[in-house]
Amino acid sequence: MRIAILGHFPVDAPPTGGVQSVIANLRDELARREGIELHLIQHRRGVPAGTFHREGWIEHNLPARDSRVIPNMLRTPALLRPLLESLQPDVISSHQPEYAVATLKMGLPTLHTIHGFPAHEFWTRKGLFTRAATLWEVYLERQTLGKARHLVAISDMVIARYRDRTRAVFHRINNPVAPHFFAPAPPPLPGRFLLVGNMTPRKGVDVAIRAVQRLRSDFPGLRLSIVGGDSNPDYGAEMHALARPLGDAIRFLPPTNQEGIRQLLWESQGLLLTSNEEHAPMIIGEAMAAGRPVIATRVGAIPGMVEEERTGYLVDAGDVEGVAEALARLLTDPHRAAAMGARAAQIARERYHPQRVADAYLRAMRAAMTLS
Repeated sequence: MRIAILGHFPVDAPPTGGVQSVIANLRDELARREGIELHLIQHRRGVPAGTFHREGWIEHNLPARDSRVIPNMLRTPALLRPLLESLQPDVISSHQPEYAVATLKMGLPTLHTIHGFPAHEFWTRKGLFTRAATLWEVYLERQTLGKARHLVAISDMVIARYRDRTRAVFHRINNPVAPHFFAPAPPPLPGRFLLVGNMTPRKGVDVAIRAVQRLRSDFPGLRLSIVGGDSNPDYGAEMHALARPLGDAIRFLPPTNQEGIRQLLWESQGLLLTSNEEHAPMIIGEAMAAGRPVIATRVGAIPGMVEEERTGYLVDAGDVEGVAEALARLLTDPHRAAAMGARAAQIARERYHPQRVADAYLRAMRAAMTLS
């Protein structure tokens, strides 16, 4: 079975999250399967162009221009066609719409995964060029929905939003979490919590800091590590100023790779996610796999990921008091927190382990091959 996975993936480095992590985790599992010839194809700036034979797969990096007067995604179909005509894959697994549109127009059996909602994300993206590219992505998404016969929904939210916009069959498959997150975790450091998210109002970092501020006197050992890029310098400066009176209760850390995230999860009693907007954050699956309970907001697909009082706690976006109360419950009852983490690990193995996810993808790919 010759499979081509199309979308952005990491090259010679661990993935840092998002679609790249999904493809890398799926790639690593499929590469171990017998009877599969695996090709990965991407058109992305910053990676060496050419074909490279890796252990278990073949990597094709289409030449991308650093100067983007014309966005690279506009050039993708013309570069992709001759390569796919040469490879003749049995099935395509696409993870970005510019690839899906090209393969669907070629009449190739295609299973496309919907990872986000570009029409909604337009309003959160800054810069004229970025917004123009997002509008093109919206157009490509519409084309994909009209042509696709098989779609992967990473959440029930995807099906609810797109069910009336396509005739495609939906395959409900979760994102895979890297295997090392499922390794037995050591006991956490008491009072430690982790928040992973860039410094933007969308991530609601201010809510997390204010919750720690409320608990500081009752729980002097409480420590929150905030990991993320300073993508909004003004907001970042505001958060540093807000946290400064709390001293070592708040620690700001730069973005790190999956191994770094796992180590931070192992040190933590739980994950805190105070976002105002999300879809299906991979960090929740990673925290669950590591056996850590999750405190998160009721936004996006998160209520379908976190089970109230079984694997964590759900609070309304912007609810500082609710976040503080959930943190206090975990801090005052570490045995219950550990039990919730154990339950989370069990569920994560059923939902997010790459073996389970790869099995589901292969079933969906075979359906796309026979019914396309």
